[in-house]
Amino acid sequence: MPLMTKEAAKRLSALQLAFMGDTVCDLLTRTNLMFRDIKVKDMHTCATKIVNARAQAAALESVKHLLDEDEADVVRRARNAHLGHNVPHAASREEYLDATGYEALMGYLYLTGQMRRAQLLYELSLIKEKSNA
Repeated sequence: MPLMTKEAAKRLSALQLAFMGDTVCDLLTRTNLMFRDIKVKDMHTCATKIVNARAQAAALESVKHLLDEDEADVVRRARNAHLGHNVPHAASREEYLDATGYEALMGYLYLTGQMRRAQLLYELSLIKEKSNA
C-alpha cells in the first residue's frame, strides 16, 4: 500500500528520498541475509559490504538500464542534489552520487507502494554483482 502518491513523492527533496532509501536498502539486505546459511555474528559484516556507497553505486550501474522515466528522474535529481557534507573516504565522489541516486530510487519506490519493484531491482543488482565476482 502506498504511503503517498507518485506526485507527492516527487515533491520531496531527493535527499529526503535517499534518507528513506537508506533504510530500505538496509532492510532488503538484512532480509536477504536472514535466508543465507550465515552466522548471526557475521551478518553485520556481510551487510556493510552491501550497504555502502561503492556497492550501491555498482547496484545502480547494474540496473539503470531497466529504469522507467520516473525512476531515472529520481536518480538524476538525487545525483544532482547538494549533499551538504563531504564524501566519505571509502568512495569516490561519483560513487557517492550514484549511491545517493540508488538510495533515493529505493526510497521513492517504497513510499509509492512499489516494494516489489524495489525488491526486483535489488535482487537483480545482487545477481549482477555475483556474476562479476
